[in-house]
Amino acid sequence: MARKARKETTSTLLSITQRSHQQLFRNDEDRKMMLEILKQAQATFDYECFAYCLLDEHIFKLILDTKGRSISTIMASILMSYSSYRQVEGKLFSGRFMSKELKSEKELEDEIELIHQKTNSQYNSFCFHCQEAKRPEEFKIKLDLHNLEIKQIDSSLNVEEAKLKLESWMRQKGCDPLEMKRNKSMRNQCIHEFRKTSNCSLKTLGLLFEISESSVSKILSTK
Repeated sequence: MARKARKETTSTLLSITQRSHQQLFRNDEDRKMMLEILKQAQATFDYECFAYCLLDEHIFKLILDTKGRSISTIMASILMSYSSYRQVEGKLFSGRFMSKELKSEKELEDEIELIHQKTNSQYNSFCFHCQEAKRPEEFKIKLDLHNLEIKQIDSSLNVEEAKLKLESWMRQKGCDPLEMKRNKSMRNQCIHEFRKTSNCSLKTLGLLFEISESSVSKILSTK
């Protein structure tokens, strides 16, 4: 039986839990590699990491702001990279990750406290609240909750409404629809800029620009 499609999220801020029946982390070297993979994925997809916990042998948890990128694409990249590193018999990740939308600063703070454990380990971001704690080199984690802006994906627009909004936006910008179709660079720039204005879902953007949802995700992950 085919898997049910994930419901479209309405918030870019998500709490992620990924489980495995196999041992995910044999030692701190494995955890160090996972942090490196998270850092590489962050550079590729430009998400923000608010918290993580890699202490359990069979579970890891993340709190990410996807900035509108596809969480499925982000997680696929992370899980494939770590599976390639571990080289276990069978599937390391046999089940899907669980995601929980966070829609307020209070929900974010509560979720961070829920996944944190009081430890000095660098593999649990709780220690980042302590001034003496050392962050993994070059790994960016955002903890400025007071300046937090949680963006909502505008899923209330249907395709026709989004199309009208796009046409109005293109007129304001002086964009030529025919030229945009011929010029991929211009099209990609329009997708970036229109997403910031409308925050439409990836599926809606794909329909508007007549490309696949995965292509939209790749375009948005490219700076």
